[in-house]
Amino acid sequence: MPGYVLLEQDKLSPPLPPGKGVPANKTRIAIVDFLRSLEDETFPYDENSSLLVTGIEELLLASRPDMEHYAKKIGRKLRKVAGPFTNRRCGDVQIVFRQSLKRGDKLMVDHVTEPIPIYLIFGTPVPETISGQVVYRTGSFNLTGAGY
Repeated sequence: MPGYVLLEQDKLSPPLPPGKGVPANKTRIAIVDFLRSLEDETFPYDENSSLLVTGIEELLLASRPDMEHYAKKIGRKLRKVAGPFTNRRCGDVQIVFRQSLKRGDKLMVDHVTEPIPIYLIFGTPVPETISGQVVYRTGSFNLTGAGY
């Protein structure tokens, strides 16, 4: 079932050669633009959309000291559009991170200044291997189990 695929930027192909990395979705969009597009009166995505979302770390870091509040807000916004994503048969949406993803009790981004609590948005999905690379796939667009 399609959902969000969380992965580190250096695990994509390109820059990795074909077969060595996760094939990158075709449409690159910044998180701010992606979130804004979800507010459109007409849902803008369908089965032909191939989305790769960037910049979520920067957005959350910029929201300090309210990073947890803002992460929960993003999670609510994504859960709100789960139905349209599913009904329009959208494929996986890749969420790309510059820094390492660390899964313990909760999934975090291992940022040098402080850990980024992405589990508040996406929960803590189990690791999965695609093209030899570890990624984290949510079970659906509903984001059930996210730590909000």
